[in-house]
Amino acid sequence: MSKQQATFDDFFSECYLEKKEYIKNYIALRICHPHEAEDLAQDVFVRLWEYRAFVNKDTVWSLLFTIARNIVTDKIRRYYKQEDFVSYIHNNVKDEGRNTTDETLHYHELKKMHDGIIRSLPDKRRRIYELSFEHELSCPAIADRLSLSPRTVEGQLLLARKTIRTYLKKEFSRVG
Repeated sequence: MSKQQATFDDFFSECYLEKKEYIKNYIALRICHPHEAEDLAQDVFVRLWEYRAFVNKDTVWSLLFTIARNIVTDKIRRYYKQEDFVSYIHNNVKDEGRNTTDETLHYHELKKMHDGIIRSLPDKRRRIYELSFEHELSCPAIADRLSLSPRTVEGQLLLARKTIRTYLKKEFSRVG
């Protein structure tokens, strides 16, 4: 290992130890699921490492925040792309009078499938999902109502959405 490489490795270690919490907090304030901030902060430092040939010690602080901002933007974009499309349909197909018969039929089939998946979820996860989806309660409100920690609610809600998305994707891949 060259002396220059060893010097950068030391600098990178110091930078990580000094700035990791700042980056994690910066990310946590900007995403829907703050419990994911730790992983995203790790991604920031991985990306910094990948760009190590271009890192200047004087500008590393602003570079870290630029990388963090880009990772947060990517995360938010992915979240909205993956957003439970059943939720989208549920919220946007309220006026069934203007829809065609086919659209109404597809909506009812999708809703029936969605309701069946919800019924198959474990009790606690199902209650959390229903309070979020049907009653539009926030994670802290659900946590308060069910006497759970907000992190537990966020985790269970994430798992419920993932289960529903995975099932529906599998079903629709058979059709297409």
